[in-house]
Amino acid sequence: MKSVLITGAQQREGALELGDGKQYQAALLLRLDLETGDVSELIQKSDGGEHYPDEYPNVEFTAGCLCNHELYLCTDTEIFIYQYPELKLITCISHPAFQNIHHVYPREQDILVANTGLDMIVRLNKENHEIVEYMNVQHKDAWHRFDQSVDYRKIHSTKPHESHPNYVFELNNAIWATRCIQKDAVNLSDSNDRIDVNSDSNAVIHDGIVKDGKIYFTSVDGHVIIVDQKTKKVLEKVNLNAIEKSRSPLGWCRGLYIENDHALVGFTRLRKTKIKENVRWVKHFVKGDSKVLNTRVVLYDLKNKKKLHEYAMPVEKIHAIYSILVEPST
Repeated sequence: MKSVLITGAQQREGALELGDGKQYQAALLLRLDLETGDVSELIQKSDGGEHYPDEYPNVEFTAGCLCNHELYLCTDTEIFIYQYPELKLITCISHPAFQNIHHVYPREQDILVANTGLDMIVRLNKENHEIVEYMNVQHKDAWHRFDQSVDYRKIHSTKPHESHPNYVFELNNAIWATRCIQKDAVNLSDSNDRIDVNSDSNAVIHDGIVKDGKIYFTSVDGHVIIVDQKTKKVLEKVNLNAIEKSRSPLGWCRGLYIENDHALVGFTRLRKTKIKENVRWVKHFVKGDSKVLNTRVVLYDLKNKKKLHEYAMPVEKIHAIYSILVEPST
């Protein structure tokens, strides 16, 4: 593992005053050299277009996927497929139902999309990219509170959400989604089959990395939560704050890659938010330092509870990290 790809975004000036769905002005794909710490820009998208609101388009690369020489990147309203490593654009996919997409996950026959703004997972045909199925993550009718005739790409925000699904993965051929608000993961075929990831905390969750019989989640307050794939029970909550002996919040913890007992973890610089319930966990640090840490990637030894290395992101370039994708060795 010599380098990784970072998906994320550059914040727009005055983002707090503009409100939800208007925060980011550029989507970014960066390469981080893990040996030198150098960061290079591979792709930047700063324009909106017909698939975005006419004013203040929210342009960000959320959680992508790199597999079989294809790179899948998603913005709030579009999915881009690139030939990799050439980074030649193959196609762009967009549908009126796309709203605040957080993750794209290709499979052999289809493409799964965490369509966060409408509280659903969307399944696309891999050949023609048409929508095959809408799956509400609370096992309700997918359109029980939305209007299928509306072009939701033109709407900045649909908050408050009922579940805010932000990641999709597979277990035993079943489709699962993380539900940010419920702090769990749920089998979309069986409402009784769920994983209680973090209900005992104020912090919401992200990610859902299935690796070597375990599932790894992040909680935004700086934990990596390890779940046994068979029993679906939490094995351990690794407190990254304790590892760093930090008196300040580490940042918005999201973006994860696991290799053996090592974890690369993304931290987004904290910003003020009007959705106050999403940052209740910060109150635990009120007696600590007031320092706000910049956006970065950190390498941890989860087994031995050690911080191994920290990689700073360019302060004025990228403000939010969504995913960390490992480049295959050439």
